[in-house]
Amino acid sequence: MTSSYIFWLNDPSILLNKEYIYQLWPTSKMSTEEKLNAISRLVILMTILGFIFTMSFKILIVGILTIIAILLLYKNRKQKLVKGMLTEGMTSMEKFNGYNSSLAVPNNQTIINPETLETFLKSEFQETSKKNPLGNVLLTQIMDEPDRLPAPPSFNTEVYEDINNKTKKMVQMLNPGIKNSSKQLYGDLWQNFTFDQQQWAYYSMPNTKVCSDQGAFSQFLYGNMPSAKEGDPFALLQDNQRYLLI
Repeated sequence: MTSSYIFWLNDPSILLNKEYIYQLWPTSKMSTEEKLNAISRLVILMTILGFIFTMSFKILIVGILTIIAILLLYKNRKQKLVKGMLTEGMTSMEKFNGYNSSLAVPNNQTIINPETLETFLKSEFQETSKKNPLGNVLLTQIMDEPDRLPAPPSFNTEVYEDINNKTKKMVQMLNPGIKNSSKQLYGDLWQNFTFDQQQWAYYSMPNTKVCSDQGAFSQFLYGNMPSAKEGDPFALLQDNQRYLLI
């Protein structure tokens, strides 16, 4: 993910990045994240100058409340995007599979509410670190943490950003001689593009628990399969001799 699409909440240093520090007013050419970053810089600058000239704590309170409003706006937009992608994904899956969503998703299962997704990720999955950004099972964890939680899904937007940030911190940890490695190694668009390409070689393993979940694996292989016994028209067509001869 390039710096143009990183909100300062995920990487606060972007507010002082020399490439973007002069962006104080949003324009039509900016991405949504860049616009929010520019407004945040302007609010912080005006708050500091206002406090210096007036020495009034009301200025600080107004500035803090404005920053909180920007955060809420970003969170609300992100939730709508995630919810939209979930809805679009379910609709596409129904069209592709050619059967009702009641067969695709059992009645006893529910889609996680995007508003509570962040809490769900922290409580139900293994927390990653700069020593293990992808959350894969380490050899030491087989004996020390046999009941560890699975790694968070890397295809999720929040997890994807977290993996990238943890990887950059790992590079800094492994190269203490390089001061501010994130700025020197990932300071422009091309370097971030190269970083994204390098990340393709690394991924979370299919099983990220010490003891594999055989039930979930069986459900993945055979669960919700349409069959002629259920009267599924697509499955009945496949059983037809003409279909087999095609």
